[in-house]
Amino acid sequence: ILGMVSLPSYDNIAFTGGISGEALRELQENLDRPLVNHAISGMFPPGSTFKIVPASAGLEEEVITDATRLYCGGILWLPNRYYPEDPSLAQPFYCWIHHDYHGHHGSLNLIPALGQSCDIYFYQVGGGYRDRFEGLGEERLGYYAELFGFGEPSGIDLPAETSGLVPTVKWKRVNYSESWVTGDTYNMAIGQGFVLATPLQVLNSVAAVANGGILYRPQLVREIIDSNGGTVQAFAPDVIRQVPVSPQNLELVRQGMRNAVAGAGGTAHDINVPGVAVAGKTGTAEYFVDRNKDGIPDRDREGNLPTHAWFTAFAPYDDPEIAVVVFVFGGGEGSATAVPVANEILNYYFERDIGDSSP
Repeated sequence: ILGMVSLPSYDNIAFTGGISGEALRELQENLDRPLVNHAISGMFPPGSTFKIVPASAGLEEEVITDATRLYCGGILWLPNRYYPEDPSLAQPFYCWIHHDYHGHHGSLNLIPALGQSCDIYFYQVGGGYRDRFEGLGEERLGYYAELFGFGEPSGIDLPAETSGLVPTVKWKRVNYSESWVTGDTYNMAIGQGFVLATPLQVLNSVAAVANGGILYRPQLVREIIDSNGGTVQAFAPDVIRQVPVSPQNLELVRQGMRNAVAGAGGTAHDINVPGVAVAGKTGTAEYFVDRNKDGIPDRDREGNLPTHAWFTAFAPYDDPEIAVVVFVFGGGEGSATAVPVANEILNYYFERDIGDSSP
């Protein structure tokens, strides 16, 4: 880990010699939770950053190939399971492009589907569509999510890391007394619904895609040196697992992430790091909040739920050496809010790397 920031923070000095009860209560009652390291302890819907999971799983399970084309008309109508022939009972599932622009992506395959973050493409990859297309299903989708590190602590050497949540049929039955339905799989496939992740989990999953499928335990210390610059102790990379996705399939996912930055209609086209090719994935995740405690989720004037902004990336594309994630609570669109922050981080890193050889 080269850098980790969680905001808002607090003044460590306030705890020196003992903090007053009033000051501590202020921190504890602050709704932004400054005492929590949100990078490892905050659990949030990962939104479209999660799409690397159904993309990888769909390829590896031969549900799709890089040539498989699925149609996005802006809205996907999912028939009622008990009355499939009654269109009035069908449930609509929207693509973000219809939501934002009343548009649609048309027919597209995996790489532009990742680059343009088409929701309807991944609804179908995750949950299938009627008898026309067989998707992964919730079991395989959850299995690959866990392989990429979701639903379990990464094991970073910091306290209070949370595990996130990869929901299952049993989990929903126990917690909601309800059966799992296709719509749950659709929502999960785009990082919504019940799935929750920490920013570090999102970052670690993308690092695994970038490096060829190795999921590492994140570490804060590379080595301990003495006053003369000699190495006292070096810390070797600690492998959690090799994700069972072929190099060829991971390369296709990387191409899709590159398409998000450099392809037509890519959701991260504002990334600009001179001389460095960047690959990434945006995310805009709806979440529930009820500030006035009336039991009804808060919505804007257009009836939309608030959204978190995500962006995760790795670079350089051909020979990755750094991965980054930016999460902005309630930040709106990932492309508008999180991408510019990541752009500054990446530019700083590569400018310093080229122009400053000091440690």
